[in-house]
Amino acid sequence: MQISLTIDDNGHYLCDLADENEHRTITASNVPEAGDDLVGALDDCQAEGFGESLWYEPAGRYRWMLRRSGDRLTVVVMWCENPVVGYQHAFRGECEFRWFDETVRDAVRRLGAAQS
Repeated sequence: MQISLTIDDNGHYLCDLADENEHRTITASNVPEAGDDLVGALDDCQAEGFGESLWYEPAGRYRWMLRRSGDRLTVVVMWCENPVVGYQHAFRGECEFRWFDETVRDAVRRLGAAQS
């Protein structure tokens, strides 16, 4: 799995997620809360094996679900445009927990410093 986190010209997070079968760009307009929430989900995942994060956009929200099993992490991201319709699959991938944790934390810290 691959992940990169940037901020676009409008000040929104752009998170590119890719694995062998999928490539998705997950976005959030609620910067810096989205980054902090994802880091909080990683904290929960480290402590309890599961963490969730919500990233908001004007048209809906992304729900990150992180599940750790030993040193492996499963990342599932769902999109909800309308609560009546519910969530739809956006991305699913697996990787080493430590790598994902360090990559996300470093990116959130770097992007937060760049905005200051």
